[in-house]
Amino acid sequence: MRITKTSFWILKIFIISILVLGCSRENAIEKINDTVENTDGTGNQPTGQNGEITLYRVNGETIEKVRDYNVSGQDLVYQKDVAKHQEIWGLVKKIVPLSHRSKMTEFMIYNGETSGSAGYVFEVKRDLSAWQMGIAINFSNNRRELVYTIIHEFGHILTLNDTQLNASISQSTCSNYYPGEGCSNSNSYINKSYQRYWSDIWSEFQQIGNNQSAHQQFYERYQNRFVTNYAATNPGEDIAEVFATFVTQRNKPSGSTIAEKKILLMYEHSELVELRNYIRGNSVTNRLKGTESDFLPEPGSWKQAKTIGNINHSHCKVRH
Repeated sequence: MRITKTSFWILKIFIISILVLGCSRENAIEKINDTVENTDGTGNQPTGQNGEITLYRVNGETIEKVRDYNVSGQDLVYQKDVAKHQEIWGLVKKIVPLSHRSKMTEFMIYNGETSGSAGYVFEVKRDLSAWQMGIAINFSNNRRELVYTIIHEFGHILTLNDTQLNASISQSTCSNYYPGEGCSNSNSYINKSYQRYWSDIWSEFQQIGNNQSAHQQFYERYQNRFVTNYAATNPGEDIAEVFATFVTQRNKPSGSTIAEKKILLMYEHSELVELRNYIRGNSVTNRLKGTESDFLPEPGSWKQAKTIGNINHSHCKVRH
């Protein structure tokens, strides 16, 4: 997702789930400069003003350090814990297949306390062909929460990249849903979801503005349309939450609610089903014992935990 203006109600809704929420440009931190130098041009390490700790370049199966930020205290401890960086990256590889990593060119380890987030993504190229993913190392101890965060963030890259959106088309000339980065293609995942399940309530949604209580009322009025409270944030967060639920939910839903119909929309695309099988194959099955592990969260438990609060504990800093 992309970094743009921060909406007060987005910040409020971030507690919606103890670190299991996604990201959007509304809750993004500032975009990191995608240069290869390890200094700020003065011979000094740049300071991680937004919690940045270490930036890596993604190279297929591996990550290569671009720079360490000038940090101290606990952040310096985090920076030196390279084994933890690699452990987190190892989980990312289990979720994002090699064929999709060409879209994810940068990987950031950061401290989420500054922004109150557990993860984010934003495009590092304006044509949406390359993205940075960031994971908060201090919010990574709960393995299942971390996995959900990564799946959600991958969902953003999957639905907002240059195969889905055209960044050269402005909002004024876009005839489809316009997430912010560009105009969605007619057959894109996000445009299909918007046209089927958002267009009839879009004008009402736009009236909410920064009114937190109005947003809560909006969610409660249309609760059967959303897999989580946080999904009601906007269509971009909605589809990322739907993707995360699609992956983590064990059984295919019946489609009795609009929320379930959104999940079934994912099943209409064989390439998304293949992604689901890839992630679940790497995450759920213990091949030695032939049993399911607790690697993936149970989506229903997250949904019940999501309520509007006063703390930003989302896992996103997306430029979406």
